[in-house]
This record gives sequence, structure tokens and C-alpha cells, in this order.
Amino acid sequence: MTSIEVRHLTTAGSGSRPALDDINLTVPSGSTLAITGPSGAGKSLLLRTLAGLEEQTSGDILLDDVVVNTVGPRGRDLAMVFQDFALHPHLDVFDNLAFSSTLRRGFDRSALSGRIQEVADFLALTDLLGLTPAQLDDAQRQRVALGRSLVRQANAYLLDSPFSAQSDRVRTHVRSVTAHWQQEGKRTSIVTTNSVEEALSIADRVAVMHQGFIHQVGTPRDLYERPADMFVAGYLGAPPMNLVPAFPVGQQLVMPLATMLLDGPLLERIGDRGVVVAGVRPEHCHDASGADGAAVSDRIEFTTRIDDVEWRGSSQFAYLGYEIEPAVSELLDEVEELLEFDLFQNFLVAELAADSTLKPGMSIRVVIPRQKIHVFDPETGENLTLAR
Repeated sequence: MTSIEVRHLTTAGSGSRPALDDINLTVPSGSTLAITGPSGAGKSLLLRTLAGLEEQTSGDILLDDVVVNTVGPRGRDLAMVFQDFALHPHLDVFDNLAFSSTLRRGFDRSALSGRIQEVADFLALTDLLGLTPAQLDDAQRQRVALGRSLVRQANAYLLDSPFSAQSDRVRTHVRSVTAHWQQEGKRTSIVTTNSVEEALSIADRVAVMHQGFIHQVGTPRDLYERPADMFVAGYLGAPPMNLVPAFPVGQQLVMPLATMLLDGPLLERIGDRGVVVAGVRPEHCHDASGADGAAVSDRIEFTTRIDDVEWRGSSQFAYLGYEIEPAVSELLDEVEELLEFDLFQNFLVAELAADSTLKPGMSIRVVIPRQKIHVFDPETGENLTLAR
């Protein structure tokens, strides 16, 4: 298979901000990279640029360490799934699946037919091979577009939101069999998705993208446990990380519901900042009366009233409200406006055990492990908790 490398890739946008801004990525041969981010982040444009369908303003694209900036789409030989499916309306499903492969000289008809039958089987297309795209629904057409790329023997595979049209019940299965097919053949793949859960489950490494640039690249665990900045922290997770305003006062960090003693290194990194943002994931907010809460030794804790409880089957989410000063609220609004993304709220979400009997209006004592609390610069978004 083929490795993909992107060095300082930039594409001019319609305004003052680049559409793609200094993108750097490395996808080793045989691995899968998932790119996730909100709609409009630039994910589709990045794939189209890698495929040679769009021109970059600057930077380099390398396939197996060879710069291909001036090589056209055919010469790059990258199989791509488009969001609009791009099927041939006059061809039946079988011929659509075969089309890209038949454009290559010297293809083996017998081997191609075998691959088509195998891909059609795991994508539930076997009974549809004689139909035309007009006779299919959107989910089936998307699976045909996906299958056409999987059938093809290409240098690498660019899959742009390849599961978005599938129903929730089918999507997990299509995603699983596709990932297995790519891994079994050691096929280099880049997959874009708006679904964080999907990105974390299908890829060796994940890139979080927003506003045309990559915020962080890493393993799913690295991104979740060590977010490089406030956007990554607030984007990953369901529900995402709680982000609350916090004020350094001496050696303490004063938050709306609790106060934390700062250690020397973190205190030094905070420096003279008058306000920062503290982050804690809902699953790290424990009920002090439960076994998980009692087991936490190095911790902060506070008591507050429960505003609401949301049942989720395997667990419950308790919503704990707090007040934000108007001046601080204005600062947070400015951060959200700059990021073009909602990060903040005036409540903390705590994940409770499914058998918890706590109800709205009751008091709860919350315990949080000190080492699970992140501290961010509200202006740059930098995670100050991570050692430089």
C-alpha cells in the first residue's frame, strides 16, 4: 500500500481566512486515519485536494515520499467516495461497482468479478446488482458508491462521509465490515465523518479539524485523555467535557462550584492569567456516596442541588446549575464567536450510576479526581495542564 503525507497544505478561501490552513498529516502505509469535525470544517475539501480535484495554494502532497502536486487525479490513483455518490445512472449496480476498476489497463475480469461479489455480499447489495441507481434509495446508492471504491485496487482510499445516509441500525454494521475489509487488505485509508464516536471507533489515528485547520492528531485515547486545546476537549465526548470559567486566586483555582489547590508546575503555566477555563468530563464527576466516589483519594469535592436527571439506560446524567458573572459570560461568548462553535453552558453534567436514586431537587456531594481536571487558556485554547 501507499503512505500519504501532507506538508503545510494551504488553500485560499473566499474571505481573509484560508479554506485549508497549514495542514500537516502523515498516514503510514496500511493504516486508517479518521478526520472528524463540524460541518464546514474543510474535511471534504481536504480529500478533494488530496485526490487532485482541487488545487492547493501552497504546500506539498506526497504519496510514498514522492511529491505529486502536479500529478492529476488519474496519476495519483486514489479511490474516492463522494458525498453525492456520483453513480452512473445508465449502469446497473454491478457495472457501477466495476466501473472504476475497468478503466485500468490489464485488469483481471475474473478477479474483478470475484471482488464485486464479495463486496456486494457484505454491503447487502447482492440482490440489487441488476438494478439501476434510480431504483435504489439513498442508503443503497451510498453503499454502491462505497462498494465501487472498495472493489477498486488503488494506491489509497479517500472516503468522504461514507456512512452518513445509512440508518442508525445499519450504519454500525456497514462501518464494521468496511473497516474489516480495509484492515484485512492493509489498505491505506482516510475517512471523514461528523460523528466523533465513529471516528474514534474505526481509525488507528484521528485528526480533529475545524475552520480549515487540524487542531490535533493522535490515537483515540490520546485525544480523549490529553486534548491539546479547548476545542478538542469540548468537541469529543458524549456529552462533551464540562468547560467552566475559573479564577486563579493565590495558589487556588476558584470555580463556580468548587475550589482546587494548584500545584507548582500548573501554577507556573497559568502565570498572570486572571481567568482560565477548567474542564472535567462527566464520567469523572462521581457521587461521593457511591463506591467510585469513595475510592477517590486526591480529589476536590462540593455539594450542590440537582436541577435535572436524564436517564440513559446504562447510566444517568445529573445537571448541576451555576451562575456566571456577566463580564465572564461576555468573554465566553467572544471565545465561542471566534471558534464558531458552542462550548460553554451554565451547568455541570455529572454521570451517575444507573441504579442511583438521586432526583431533581435533591442535594448531591460530587467528588472529582484532581488529576482529571484540565485547565485551558480561554484566548488561545491551549491546554495548560499538559507539560510543554
